[in-house]
This record gives sequence, C-alpha cells and structure tokens, in this order.
Amino acid sequence: MLKSERIKTILQMVNTQKFVTVDELAQTMQVSDMTIRRDLNELHKANKILRVHGGAQLLSDQSLIEKSYKQKREIHNKEKDEVAKRACNLIHENDSIFVGPGTTLELMVANLKVKKLRIITNSLPVFEAAKNNMNDYDLIMVGGAYRRISGAFLGALANNELKTMSFSIGFVGVNGIKDSAMTTANLEEGQTEGIGLDHSQLKFVVADYTKLDHSDFHQFYDLRNVDGLITNHEIAPELEKQYSQFTTIYK
Repeated sequence: MLKSERIKTILQMVNTQKFVTVDELAQTMQVSDMTIRRDLNELHKANKILRVHGGAQLLSDQSLIEKSYKQKREIHNKEKDEVAKRACNLIHENDSIFVGPGTTLELMVANLKVKKLRIITNSLPVFEAAKNNMNDYDLIMVGGAYRRISGAFLGALANNELKTMSFSIGFVGVNGIKDSAMTTANLEEGQTEGIGLDHSQLKFVVADYTKLDHSDFHQFYDLRNVDGLITNHEIAPELEKQYSQFTTIYK
C-alpha cells in the first residue's frame, strides 16, 4: 500500500473509531508495526492526530474524554498485572464473585488458578477473558443496555438482575479515588457497580497507583464501605496512610 493511501486510511480510522492501536492499523493495511509507527509520528508532528502509547487518537480536549477499554488496555499494563494477581489471591474455591468492568479485572479473571468458581459480570470483555481461562468456570453474563466505550451492560435490566443475586466477593474498578470517594466517568455505570458491591459479602476495589488521588465525574461508592483497596507496592506512603483510615490496603 502506498504511503498516501496509508495516511488516508489512518485518518479515516481515527476519525471513525476515535482511537486505534498500532496492531489494528498494521493488520488492516498489511504492513509492519514499524511502518505504522513512522506514519503515526509524522501525523502527530503535523497536528493531525494525537500519538499515544500503543496507537493514536482523535485530536480533542483529552481532559473531557473518557478513555475506551481499548485505550486502557494499552496503558500501565505492568501496574495492572501486579494488582490483578494480588486480587486473585483473595479468591477461593467455590466462591461466587461479581466482577465489574475494567482492564485490571480482565487480567484478574484471565490469571485465576482456582478450579471451581462462579463468575457473574456485566462486562463483555471480562466475560470473554473468563471464557478463555483454561478452567471451566460457571459464567453468568448480566444483560442490559450496552455501553460500547467500556464494554459494560447497564441500566434497569442489569440492576434488577443483580438485585436478585448474592456474591461471596465483589470486585470493581475505578477511574479515580479522591479521599474516600470512588469515582467513575458514567453515572449509570457507577450505579450498577454499586449494586454489585451492595450484594457482595466482601467488597474490594482494584486500582493501580496511577488512579489514586484523582477523581472523575461521578462518585458511586465510599472507600469506607469496602473491605479493601488492592493496589501497587509503589503507592506513596502519604496516600497509603490516608487511605488506611478508610479501609485495608493490599499492596
């Protein structure tokens, strides 16, 4: 494919999808990752796209835009993997666990080693990760209105389903934690995650250290009402001291 055709295709895909990965572009155009990276760097310098780790996204006011789960998969992977594996250690044979949406939680279910488990989730990516786990888990997908940016099912249908269930453990992610406020970008998504926690005997929030001391649009739960914050060992001492007032820190 000629360079001019590649540039045109890249701009079309970025404008349509808002965010594209290097791998996705390379596969679409049947060229090397290195070629795509050169094209993206050139477009970034020309102020046509915003070059980000793992791909490119549409130019805009980024502070006002929620990252898609596809974008989130490309960032802080080492930190997320550490948190995910720590969360796995809290899950035991025959547990019934609620798992909300989030890339760290996708990694958690992918890394699970227990043999017998029931997993209930309202997240399509989490469901797919659990389905692909080598263990044959009992999986329940909670339906509802599909929110494409996060891959989550939300709304009255999802909420009413969750209210009929009870879980040994509930795990949710966040976009940020400020003081004791657990926050996310979308009110409906927060409501559904809150119901999942309310119906769990043990409640945990997973958040790599980059999410700490930050907030997003909607506070959906209070850190004082969960049993633990699962994070990285790199958590700043002052933040660990602050959050320890509200819940147990797993790091």
